[in-house]
Amino acid sequence: MEVLARSVENAHHGRVRVRLLTGPNVLDELSERLDDLHTATACPVTARRPWLSTWTRCYTHHQPVGVVAEGADDRLEGAALLARRRTRGLTHVVAMGHGPSDQVRLAVRSAAAAEELGRGIADFMGSLPRPWALRLRHLPQDDAVATVLAERLGHARLVPGDVSPVTRFSGDRRLRTYVSRNHHQQVQRMNNRIRREGLCLDVAHLSEPQKVASVLDEVEVVCRSRDVEVRGWSPLHDGPGGSFFRQVILDHAERDEVELTTLRLEGQLTSYVLCFRDGRAYRMWSCRVAPAWKRYGAGRLGNNAALAHALADEHCTEFDWMRGDENYKFSMANDVEQAQDLMAWSSSAVGVVADARRRFKVQLLSSAERFAAVERVLPHVRRLDERSRGVRRRLWRAP
Repeated sequence: MEVLARSVENAHHGRVRVRLLTGPNVLDELSERLDDLHTATACPVTARRPWLSTWTRCYTHHQPVGVVAEGADDRLEGAALLARRRTRGLTHVVAMGHGPSDQVRLAVRSAAAAEELGRGIADFMGSLPRPWALRLRHLPQDDAVATVLAERLGHARLVPGDVSPVTRFSGDRRLRTYVSRNHHQQVQRMNNRIRREGLCLDVAHLSEPQKVASVLDEVEVVCRSRDVEVRGWSPLHDGPGGSFFRQVILDHAERDEVELTTLRLEGQLTSYVLCFRDGRAYRMWSCRVAPAWKRYGAGRLGNNAALAHALADEHCTEFDWMRGDENYKFSMANDVEQAQDLMAWSSSAVGVVADARRRFKVQLLSSAERFAAVERVLPHVRRLDERSRGVRRRLWRAP
């Protein structure tokens, strides 16, 4: 399908011009110009064109949208890569890559580009049929475009998003320097248990495309089984999540950007840690432990091996555990990055309904900090919420 291009509000301020692109070929239309912008603005792997291209091929129920700011020489000064979908009478707009992407960017080279890009997105939202809801998650704090957009939209909110623990390396490359005492002791205890029981332990670090592809079936089995144990469902079971999981790994392995750590006991895959090599960072996107092998601490041992592997890579300066506040991440991290989310709605009434679940979770967490009884039941509420998500997803897809 041909890409539709038009100006948005004929916005020409200085050397910046705003255009709207829609259709499945948005990323191809921008091509190398988008790559140059993402490189210049240090976009992470989950916000760049190869990743998003895989996402658009798998999540076909979303229509890709690009709001771009261009200079006089046609250089991209900024780009907001979005996707829209009309369901149950509501137009949803999200960032391209929504769902499996841990970090999102509204890339801009300058404050002027941020101003015009924010105006362009606001104009695009105003042109949509009502009611509509905008949800941009996992943005950096104080994102310039999000700030402009929140000011221009009538019903918008910037709220704290998920945290991402990070292990930043100094000149000391010894593993013990970067892990907690409890983590170190647990690793020793589990290794002793494995030796006492005479089990064969094998750790491998795979990056070659053929070797990565050869273990993907096993990786998916472990991922699904652990997801079902914890949540009652897995994104790999139905819908586009499963195809995206496999394809994004294979695509980036071909780009020499995958580091897959596998841990086997008695020849069986017991845990894995999947990282994407992103410049000087290892970004941990997925890790799971096979439920049958938890008593041997296979998940902890796998994470330990992956961090040690990154430390052995002299070009790596940080291990990004990606979003999530799990305790195991904090036991191996020395810094935390806080994301922010932007949400907006066509009216306050739509906002009340669409934002109800998030506000309930915020209130519950706030209560848990003040009342011990609420804190004790919080893990159970989280498990119920995860399981209800699976039910909602199945009902949403039902005819």
